Amino acid sequence: MKKDNELIIVTGDKEEKATILFTFEEAGVNYVVFEFDETKEVSAARFEPSNADGIGTLSDIETEAEWDLVENVFNQYEKDLDDEAQDD
Repeated sequence: MKKDNELIIVTGDKEEKATILFTFEEAGVNYVVFEFDETKEVSAARFEPSNADGIGTLSDIETEAEWDLVENVFNQYEKDLDDEAQDD
């Protein structure tokens, strides 16, 4: 069963499961930040939806400016999580 926050990344004949941490849009581009389930490595990609079921294509983030943007958004995400944990 597929969960809404689950991502299957297919590279050649290899499939990797990942958990979507969050998505965001900037300047008309959709981004997805995810954590590989097996390695716990966090990564990000551009997401281009291809249908209403949430199925689409991931593509590489190509510029340093895009990586800076993703890093800034991720840092804010982590800060917000820390703030929530301290409020509990």
